[in-house]
This record gives sequence, structure tokens and C-alpha cells, in this order.
Amino acid sequence: MKKGEIAPWAIEYKPNSEMIGTIDFVNWKPASRVAEIGYVLHCDYWGKGLMTEAVKRVIQFGFEQMNLVLIEAVCLPENVGSYRVMEKAGLQYEGTLRKARVIKGKNQDIKMYAIIR
Repeated sequence: MKKGEIAPWAIEYKPNSEMIGTIDFVNWKPASRVAEIGYVLHCDYWGKGLMTEAVKRVIQFGFEQMNLVLIEAVCLPENVGSYRVMEKAGLQYEGTLRKARVIKGKNQDIKMYAIIR
């Protein structure tokens, strides 16, 4: 890894030291000071507040260490768990981008959330 590149962080479940997911900036625009958070969590650990905690910490890192001004996150409209994580972490709903991303081979709508420093 070179300086200025981004890589995922592991999410560890402290009671058993098991890696249960990842979180990272999946898209980073240093010149604009904007980045997009992406994350995945094993379904056995959903609904426990673990991802919300991880998102909050990555947001803090982005603002304090990367000097970001805007952090975004997106999900499919039907992914209620994901957008609830975003809301609990302080991101605000920006709108739905229609047919904006190719997911599973077809253009799909995505809900956009963001937080400003």
C-alpha cells in the first residue's frame, strides 16, 4: 500500500476476536475532500449496533485525519438495515439517484446519504 491509497479496515467482534466485516472508503476524491463509505457485516451480527459504531469511527477518522469535508454513503432503497445505520451514524438522506449504479448486472436506484464536517 502506498501513501495516499485507501484500504479496508476489518471489523472485529471483541468478545471472540473474530473478523465479522469490513468498512472502508470505497471512493475517495482527495482534490474535492470527499469520500464514500462502504461496509459489509456478517448477518449473524446485524441489529447489534456494531456497524453504526464502525461508521461513526470511520467518519471521525475521515474528518480528523483525512481532512474530508463531505462523506457519502449509498444503498439500495430496500436495504432498510443499511440506511438505518447511516441515519444512526448522523448521515442525512440526500435523495434517491435513479438508475445510478449497475448492481447485479442492471442499473438500479440508490439512496444517497451524506454528512458534512
